[in-house]
Amino acid sequence: MLYSDVHLHVNPVRGLGAEKVARKFKSKGGWFISIISLPPYHYGFTDISVESYRKSLDLITREAMKAKTYGLEVVKFLGFHPAEIDNYYKLGVRSDKLLKLVDEVFELMESALRDNLIDGIGEVGRQHYGTSPERFVFSESVMIRALMLARDYNVPIQLHLEQGGLATAYSIKLLAGTLGISTEKTIIHHANLETAIWSDSYGVVFTAPIRYFDERYASNKWRYCMIESDYIDDPSRPGASAYPWEIPDTINKFIEKNVLTEEQAYKILVDNVVKTFGVNPP
Repeated sequence: MLYSDVHLHVNPVRGLGAEKVARKFKSKGGWFISIISLPPYHYGFTDISVESYRKSLDLITREAMKAKTYGLEVVKFLGFHPAEIDNYYKLGVRSDKLLKLVDEVFELMESALRDNLIDGIGEVGRQHYGTSPERFVFSESVMIRALMLARDYNVPIQLHLEQGGLATAYSIKLLAGTLGISTEKTIIHHANLETAIWSDSYGVVFTAPIRYFDERYASNKWRYCMIESDYIDDPSRPGASAYPWEIPDTINKFIEKNVLTEEQAYKILVDNVVKTFGVNPP
């Protein structure tokens, strides 16, 4: 079996970095990873300006190149996480200044898409935790703008959302239809079981966090599921997510227990990845 991780972070400043992650994942049968940029301040880029995002882009570009040397297919995403909006508000950044930063970051993302420096947009979305109505609306506005950019460049977009089951899946189905973007490129990241069920029924791609991929999750005959670790590469938060190399162990466990067939596992780990990200099959 071949294994993919469609949503992980690497941080060479604080954590293992892409080289060590890629080497270990490849040794366990990994063939594909999707590197999602962290907020710039996680890399030590604390200046609240587009230059911090430019440095983040350069960093994930270098990290992706390191991962590719181990024979992995690698895609990379740059975004504007809703947590960044909360953080900037807490630091006293006014709405008008924040919107100016968003404008500049979107110019950077569009330039990076034109030059094939990134393969998609993410994370963007809505807070999954309590926040102010103003921050929530600002975050959703950024997400809508990102959806339009993903549509214009026909690239996938990774969405960080509340896990509201039908409400979450329906809202993305509705937005995608209104904006004219394929639901097969709008990825609901870190979907819980209820949200996954509704996403699959609406034809919206989603990622199952391997940490919560239990027997109930594994036994479904998914059409639009992929697998993620959501690894954050931060040794100060060791329990915050799973490791990419936990994916093979978990998948194999359910195959051995006849909960998951090899055909279904291959669809989730290879076929859907090829279709969604447009990469070459292994």
